[in-house]
Amino acid sequence: MSIRTIEGKALERRFDLENAMREFARLFRDETNDRAMVIVGAAFIDTQLEHVITNFLVDDEEEVGQLLGTYGGKTRLAYCLGLIGPVVRDDVRLIGRIRNKFAHDLYASFSRSDISSWVSSLRWHRISYMTPPDGSSARDLFNVGLNQVAAHLSGIVSVARLEQRKIRREG
Repeated sequence: MSIRTIEGKALERRFDLENAMREFARLFRDETNDRAMVIVGAAFIDTQLEHVITNFLVDDEEEVGQLLGTYGGKTRLAYCLGLIGPVVRDDVRLIGRIRNKFAHDLYASFSRSDISSWVSSLRWHRISYMTPPDGSSARDLFNVGLNQVAAHLSGIVSVARLEQRKIRREG
């Protein structure tokens, strides 16, 4: 296996993602506002999905950009391309549902039964990391669940770059 150098737009995208990763890490270290944590955390997942897809598809920024739409569309595309599995897909969808509730409902909180139920349904961290201890708060479960999905997607960005599609020669 040869080492592939990252250059041009791919290098710029890599630096953009690293900057977003630093901001995401700062947020989860320092943020005490649940709404901010949920909304920015989901925005980071959205950014990662975009990077996964962009690094996998052909190097044609305009054409690929036309494919990248909503959070749900990126989730579906990443799954249909085989870049994420059904458990991660389902967790990404739950994170989006939780984000929408916090973004559009002034009374959203982790103590609400609908939100805590969705948080309890997150599964990737249970598979990839650990079963949470009894008595873990919904906020803590969301934090761990989101962070484990984010860590997984970070690895997929590199894999996607190595498996990037090439434009076929005509003829």
